This record gives sequence, structure tokens and C-alpha cells, in this order.
Amino acid sequence: MLALLIWAADEAPYVQLWPQLPWHRHVTHLGMLAVCVILAISIARPNPFSFGGARNEAYDPMRPGVTGWTRHPVLMALALWAAVHIVPNGDLAHVILFGVLGSFALAGRRLIDTRKGRLMGEDQWRALDLSRRTGPKLHRPTSGVNPVLRLVIGVSFFATLVLAHPYVIGVPAL
Repeated sequence: MLALLIWAADEAPYVQLWPQLPWHRHVTHLGMLAVCVILAISIARPNPFSFGGARNEAYDPMRPGVTGWTRHPVLMALALWAAVHIVPNGDLAHVILFGVLGSFALAGRRLIDTRKGRLMGEDQWRALDLSRRTGPKLHRPTSGVNPVLRLVIGVSFFATLVLAHPYVIGVPAL
């Protein structure tokens, strides 16, 4: 579906809002590296605040990991993905496309918070969220391999996206 939406934006009449400048791609590359690392460190990790999450019963709010920074790291990554793609794509169709997708990611956080609060019970949700927010933002990982492996996976995913971009999206990322 995403590929179809991007294709439709490419086929829309071109209405330039700003020209693409060389530094725009650098912003996008740095942002996408962050997106890939965020996804790598958050996917398949305990996160009782968001949709999915693996082993949510093992979640420790005093060692919240990435959830110490945001309850919804996957949605944050999606919003960041959309935002950094607006920068080099300064035409109306792409600004609308990425703006809407980023807005959905941001709005989704509130919807999921409401649903999880209802499912957990508002008092339990608030207490867990307070523990998460007041817990340490940085802490020593319990495993030396897992965080490093996740970082390597994130960087590898970024490199794969850069190399595959011209074949999948039709526009070189470099």
C-alpha cells in the first residue's frame, strides 16, 4: 500500500514548494539512520504501552530502555521517517503524502494510549507510565551482545535501504 501511495504521489502533477538542495539528502540520511536504529532497538522488546511488544510481562519500568524516552518508539520512528522525507521532497503531492502519514503516526500515539489505559485500567496505566518516566533514561544493558547486535542490525538496515532505494522506490537515495 505504501508503494502504491508513493507511486501515486510521483504521478501527481508537480507543484514545487521548494527546490531540493544538496544538504536535504544529508538531513534525510541522518534521520533515516536514527529511524533504523530506533526500530532495531525497539522491535520485539517488552512495551506494554504500545501495540504489540514481546514479553510485555517482563517489562521493567526501572529499566525502560527506549520507552524511557517515548512510549511509542515505532510510531516515533514512522513520524520521523515522514518528517525527514518531507525535507528533500518539496513538491505538494509528497508534502501531503508524508505529512498525512506522519500525522497519523502522531495521532496514533494518543489512540493507543487511550486504548491501553482502558485495557490496563487508568490507575495502573498512569502508575506504570510514571515509573517509566521517572526511571533512568540510560542504564547499563543486561546483555552486552543484544544492544550491540541491535545497533548493527539498525545500521545494516539503513545501508540496505539506501542501496535498495533506487530499485524499490525508483529514486536513488545517494
